[in-house]
Amino acid sequence: MNIDAWDGDEWEAHVLRLIQDQFGPENVQKVPAKHKGDCGLDYFCLDKHVVYQCYAVEEPVDIAVRATKQKSKITTDINKFCDTSKGAARMFDGYRIKRWILAVPTHDSRDVVQHALKKTTEVIQKNLAYVDPGFQILVHDKDDFDQASWDRRILLRKRIRPLVTIPTESEVAKMADSNQNLTENLRKKLGVRFENDSELEDAIDDALRVFLECQNAVSQLRNLAPDAYEEITRMVAQRLRRLRMGARVSDSVDRLEVEIDSLKSNIISAVPNLDLGTAETIAFGVVSDWLMRCPLRLN
Repeated sequence: MNIDAWDGDEWEAHVLRLIQDQFGPENVQKVPAKHKGDCGLDYFCLDKHVVYQCYAVEEPVDIAVRATKQKSKITTDINKFCDTSKGAARMFDGYRIKRWILAVPTHDSRDVVQHALKKTTEVIQKNLAYVDPGFQILVHDKDDFDQASWDRRILLRKRIRPLVTIPTESEVAKMADSNQNLTENLRKKLGVRFENDSELEDAIDDALRVFLECQNAVSQLRNLAPDAYEEITRMVAQRLRRLRMGARVSDSVDRLEVEIDSLKSNIISAVPNLDLGTAETIAFGVVSDWLMRCPLRLN
């Protein structure tokens, strides 16, 4: 069996997104642990009277070790939940919690279920004012969440996020000085958008800067995710061919905005797990390149 390894904080954030998908973000409350502890729970949904505690065993381990660690987690956090000095009693005053759910990446032992049932009986016997008579402790893993939600969240977990180097002022200046024809193309094309020379020069500087950022991002992407790099390169080349054939948009829309938004959308469609900021940088940088090299005209 292929066990997916999770960092504890990463797993906790992942579960939050899953239960927000399930109950709606407005119905899920996080319980921060930094101040006065977490009362043996990470999240709750009062509409359903359900609380969640997240736990990811450090993998790889065998089934017996995983089960032992999960049982220990149940014992420790249920004791916190039942300790009226820890805060759960005050937090849930007027409510009766029906389910305490341990959310884990992998649940593969009957022993954990038996332990949860045993602890359930102990909790009910305490007659706590904030615990429903039908209270149960459950153990949930990926099979207990909506599959579409899980798949979407896993895709985001695997998001491609290159560490892009931000160009310095001297690098931008060097780019402008060594490519004066390209810079002049920018000045002519962007000049129709600005009445103020200072604003025009700022726009040219931004275009050169984001062009260099784009080059850095694409270079990182080539090493980090070659398939994504090839897909984006192919898609950009197709768009460039359309521009050279005279693709037009309505006179009533902003051609520059249309090209950037369209390219960004196409990039995200081609590589859905690409970081959105990176997609924006590449789209903006590619359009800046097109402005400098003449295939894109704004009027």
